[in-house]
Amino acid sequence: MSTVLLERAPQMDLLVDLLEKANKGHGRLALVAGEAGAGKTSLVGALVERASRHALVLVGACDPLSTPRPLSPLLDIALDPASGLGDIAQLNEQHEVFAALLGRLRQSIRPVLMVIEDIHWADEATVDMIRFVGRRIANSKALVVVTYRPHEVGRNKQLQVLLGDLAAAGTAIKVEVPALTIDAVRTLSAGRGFDPTHLHRITGGNAFFVTEVIAAGQFVPASVRDAVLARVLRLSEGAQGVVEAVSIAPRAIEIKKALQLTEATPADADEAVARGVLLAEDGQLRFRHELARSAVETSMSPVRRQSLHRKMIDQLIAGGHQDQARLAHHATEAGDRELIAQYAPAAADEAIRRGAIREAVRFFEAALASPELLDDAAELRLRLATQLYVVDRQSDALSQAELALETYRAGSDPTRLARALSTVARYQWTSGNTKAVWPYLEEAIAVLEARGPSPDLAEALYLSAHQHMLARHHQPAIEQASAALQMAKHLNSTVDQVRATIALGTSELATGDPDRGFELLARARRMSEETGNRRALMTVLGMIGSGGGEVRRYREAEPALVEAISLGQAWDEDYSVAYDKSWLARIRFDQGRWDEAVDWANQVEALAREGTAPISWITARTARGRVSVRRGDQGGIGLLEEVVEHGMGAELQHRWPGIAGIAEYRWLIGAADRIGEVVIGPYGEAIETDSAWARGELGFWMWRAGLIGYAPERAATPFALQIDGEWRAAAEAWHDIGCPYEEAMALADGDQSALLASLEILDGLEARPLASLVRRRLRERGVEHIPRGPRAATKADKAGLTSRQREVLELMARGLTNAEIAERLYLTKKTVEHHVSAILQKVGVDSRAKAVAAVKDGGNTKAI
Repeated sequence: MSTVLLERAPQMDLLVDLLEKANKGHGRLALVAGEAGAGKTSLVGALVERASRHALVLVGACDPLSTPRPLSPLLDIALDPASGLGDIAQLNEQHEVFAALLGRLRQSIRPVLMVIEDIHWADEATVDMIRFVGRRIANSKALVVVTYRPHEVGRNKQLQVLLGDLAAAGTAIKVEVPALTIDAVRTLSAGRGFDPTHLHRITGGNAFFVTEVIAAGQFVPASVRDAVLARVLRLSEGAQGVVEAVSIAPRAIEIKKALQLTEATPADADEAVARGVLLAEDGQLRFRHELARSAVETSMSPVRRQSLHRKMIDQLIAGGHQDQARLAHHATEAGDRELIAQYAPAAADEAIRRGAIREAVRFFEAALASPELLDDAAELRLRLATQLYVVDRQSDALSQAELALETYRAGSDPTRLARALSTVARYQWTSGNTKAVWPYLEEAIAVLEARGPSPDLAEALYLSAHQHMLARHHQPAIEQASAALQMAKHLNSTVDQVRATIALGTSELATGDPDRGFELLARARRMSEETGNRRALMTVLGMIGSGGGEVRRYREAEPALVEAISLGQAWDEDYSVAYDKSWLARIRFDQGRWDEAVDWANQVEALAREGTAPISWITARTARGRVSVRRGDQGGIGLLEEVVEHGMGAELQHRWPGIAGIAEYRWLIGAADRIGEVVIGPYGEAIETDSAWARGELGFWMWRAGLIGYAPERAATPFALQIDGEWRAAAEAWHDIGCPYEEAMALADGDQSALLASLEILDGLEARPLASLVRRRLRERGVEHIPRGPRAATKADKAGLTSRQREVLELMARGLTNAEIAERLYLTKKTVEHHVSAILQKVGVDSRAKAVAAVKDGGNTKAI
């Protein structure tokens, strides 16, 4: 129930409010409207579950029968002994029946929730009953909830009149249940292997269809197929033919063309529309849901289906149709390999221009299913690899690039060979094979340099600069980027100038002058926007966000990441979105906003699957693991050790935070003598780079372990200050940057007043291990009155709950599930689970109910 109720909080809140008003004698009638599968039944079911604790609940439903049973919902209700209406079937006059029902609603001591489902199938007597009760319900303690499908109203004149009457009476409130948004579909399908954009598109956000698809693990589960086909089979043979013809059109088809594909008549089309199977709009026919269309199409015999698709192709070609995607679609469905090879590549290019990257991938893959029919399959593989990179299928991107490279090594075109080499190098890195990059890239540059200046050489030089930047080697990155920029200007190529400027800016930001870096990246952004270079804009924003985050320039980094995520989600940039979210997790960790860090990290890990770029989940999981270590939660060290073990092929910039986290854990548990086991090697790597922050943090833990006695050269200032004994200056630096835990750690090296200030910060963060260490130091100095307990925001809370945990507990007390709480508080379900576990631990109980009861007994819970 919890997942189905995603994005239904406003509707639930309204219904609960109406029920509370009914309890005070202000009865109402709620009209819950939504298409089939929108989630009306689930919404009302959740209301029934909640109301059953204190209200009389009466539930009935109308039947989808050709001849409906009179007063079917009331007869259902009368079967319930609690209804007090067991004798109602003995009454002969309709008015007496209605009066008896109204009397029961008005005389109840408890509030009454009466539910009548699916009134679009209501018989005439039931319609009259709803009208009778609806006009008179105001002076009762009842909320009557009726559900219906708006699109069915037009076929039922009585229902149209009823809705008009209720609106005029002023006692009815309409509660619409809309389709799920793409964000909800993304949440529901997280980690299940579905493309949320595609899933949202084919289901129209229909809650039933979405959940059925996910549950079945395929796009047309039998339960949905059966529901759709049962309606189609009730049509005449001619109308079924029209439905089949429409089913081969992905979106809609002109009525005339649909009739041409079969021997049906306009009357047959009218029947299909009148029975609600098809919609007629602007001279076209379509299904209400793509899933329904797909169910009909796949139910046809292969011969029938392919015949219709073949006829459609002939029809489109005869009409001079130029929609490559539509032609490619019908060619694929007709099983015509030659036509697929002819139309699919152009269709993929169209999809890329529209920003429909996943569609482009599918068209490329369809064409490459018959590589022997293509003029240049290797070139198509390189184009496919680029789009696979965008949707974060890195292993597949590398495989396609390697296949192209095999072809071009056997050929005689050095330019194409170099392009394939560069592409393989790029996707070796995104697949986590950083050491495998350079042989390919160096060979590509050598091949291209022998042929003189070219756009391919400019791009290869940019890639070389980018790789040096990723490895945090400043001088070679600047040299290669400058060479790329000079060549781009020589070629008068704006695209290559933008790329080179990005490389220059990011190199300065990460390993040189950050201010200069931001200035260059701002220039690259302007050029990207002026030329409409979407990919470059995403890259610029990502570099500002990740590079700015690494050098602790959060004011610039955060808005860039937020904007990049928004754009990336709109443009199917899965790789960028995952990585940008992982950096928000890391930044929130640095800022001491640990609940948010965990939430962002969970989002990233939900997107991770086999073949995706490892750097995203490495960054996210490191943030989550370090939060757990600093809070003293179990499992944090395991996460960090897993990251370090599986991220061995990644660049140091992605590995060092996890290594530092393990070192910190060992220091906190009093095992500083074991820090060197994990830090000495990476520290040596850091010294070979130009990363001030890698040098600083790894050097800091080397110092904590007693392995060095001074700050490494060119280490980040706050770390260097603390290593050199300037704890007060270090604390001030961390405070200015916005890293409270690091500020507290610096103060922990100070005098008594500094230790007390450190403790206040740590208690506020709930950083229990370091807080315990600071308390021990205070005791060792003879301080008698040492503050203890939770942070200031929760001192008054006898259970020691944080403000967020208090919010979670209050929603637990209302009966909300973890998923419902997550929706209400804009958190992931996993984050809520962490909060619930913490609440149970603090209260000292083993169940949700006991936690609520224990805190209520202690007088801490607000009225809820």
